[in-house]
Amino acid sequence: MQMLERLSYWSVVLQMPIYIAQKDIAGTLGWSHLEKGIIYFWWALVQNLIPLVSGYLADKYGRKRIFVFSFVLTILGFITLSMTHQFYPFLFATLLLGAGLGFFKPVLQGAIAGELKDRNSSSGWGLYVLLVNLSVFLAPPLSIYMKGYSWSWLFWGSAIIFSLNFLILPFLRIKQNKNESLINVKKFFRAFFKKEILLFIGLMSGFTIVYMQFYETLPNFIYDWIDTSAVAAKLHLPDFMLMTTPNGKMIAFEWLYNLNTGLIILFVVPMAYLTRKFNILKVISVGILIASIGLGFCGFFYFGSLVMLGFIIYTFGEMITSPKFTEYLGKIAPDGEKSIYLSFLNVSWAIGLSLGGIIGGWFYNHYGEKALLAQKYLAETYHQQGISLADSFSRLSELSNIRGIELANLLQKTYHPEIIWVPFIILGLASSLGLYLLSKKK
Repeated sequence: MQMLERLSYWSVVLQMPIYIAQKDIAGTLGWSHLEKGIIYFWWALVQNLIPLVSGYLADKYGRKRIFVFSFVLTILGFITLSMTHQFYPFLFATLLLGAGLGFFKPVLQGAIAGELKDRNSSSGWGLYVLLVNLSVFLAPPLSIYMKGYSWSWLFWGSAIIFSLNFLILPFLRIKQNKNESLINVKKFFRAFFKKEILLFIGLMSGFTIVYMQFYETLPNFIYDWIDTSAVAAKLHLPDFMLMTTPNGKMIAFEWLYNLNTGLIILFVVPMAYLTRKFNILKVISVGILIASIGLGFCGFFYFGSLVMLGFIIYTFGEMITSPKFTEYLGKIAPDGEKSIYLSFLNVSWAIGLSLGGIIGGWFYNHYGEKALLAQKYLAETYHQQGISLADSFSRLSELSNIRGIELANLLQKTYHPEIIWVPFIILGLASSLGLYLLSKKK
């Protein structure tokens, strides 16, 4: 069930930054990156705050009923995304999708936890993580295939894939462990407002903001600016791994993200083993530092080989940080309050992903978007006003007699869109330093 959920979700989420805000692709919405940021802000809040109550509702009404409710919301979300091209209906569709997925994952994980015993817990969760990441690995080629028919088919295809869960649900025997997911509200707020917890959540929100840029802003940046043509030629990559852009034929950004997923599948368990004996906060600090450096490589260097190196560096930072995030909260939680402390994960992700979405959208909208900078160059150099964003790059190409990646390089040298990554890298470094200093107090 989780594989179907991840396959459908990642097929869509990989394409969403492009579908919402890329101006020079047929069939996209072509909205501003600020509007994209607003959508991601509310989507992230809903999807990450609902898990705080989904366990309670599953205990009260039954896991299978909450599963059905989740299925309906999620499928409606996918279908509505395919049918609307207006901002507020589209925003509502993402909220439907976020709500459905927000109910789904914690209820499923609770059902799995109820089936596992001490003797098979490690192998059970290990298999779970492996299958989930395998599904994420399959999502990029599937999303490219569905998008090849039409953008509408991307959403309908994801709805169909997710709806297969209805066929699985009748065969599940789900134990109903009463009160295992209940969160005492008084205990929650008492624990949440402890100085150490607030500081840790705030510092980890810095990481989740950086994480959001990697998955929300970077796809647009790759499409707009990154030159992977030399790498594609050197590796003799087939056409199905390439994308045609105004800059020329490049490696499809979806396949670059498969580099991230593939490395996680191969190395997440060995990395967990290698870091098991070190201070958890120091390990998290190092992981965030590595992720921030990786994001810097992705954003400051425009050559495909260095961007791919950035993907590798970032991925190791992410795979070090994310498991330790959960482990730390589990370790510091008093007996009987594990679920409360682990729910702080969702709070941190809600803060980081929502703020990361809207801040990243604002920076890219003002300083990073190629179409906007081409429009600016037209006004400043050729005194051409009123050219639409969708036509600005092609119009500039006609006037300057410069084509493809050479024109993108001209704009890059003139306006330096890489500056959009500076605040996020500083934030990542500050979070890393803060967690290191916090570890010294332990």
